[in-house]
Amino acid sequence: MQHLDHNVILRIHPQAIPNVDFYARIVGENTLPELVWLSDSLPEPTHDELQTAITRELAERQAKAYIAQRAAEYPPMQDYIDAQVKKASSDPAVREAGIAQEAAYISTCTAIKTKYPKGENK
Repeated sequence: MQHLDHNVILRIHPQAIPNVDFYARIVGENTLPELVWLSDSLPEPTHDELQTAITRELAERQAKAYIAQRAAEYPPMQDYIDAQVKKASSDPAVREAGIAQEAAYISTCTAIKTKYPKGENK
């Protein structure tokens, strides 16, 4: 189960405590993690429960992947703040530069949002 981790188990048993009720271990190089169940009070998840939880966890991660992708490409917030300061200037040339800078910032952000759309179910 390639994507077996604590989040997967906690989807099945939210009250379980990692490293107390269970842990996932890797036995050797290039092997998949295996579940070691320690709890006497919680039933060990079945293979089907694990597969379902893994599928849901991966779908949720994929649906949220756009957040990190966008953050990595957004321009610095200081550029937007600088544009606002320029727009407040009494100098018409500086004010126009601020308006142009703000428009460029918004255009860049909009293009990034289009490039990395929100996942389904958002």
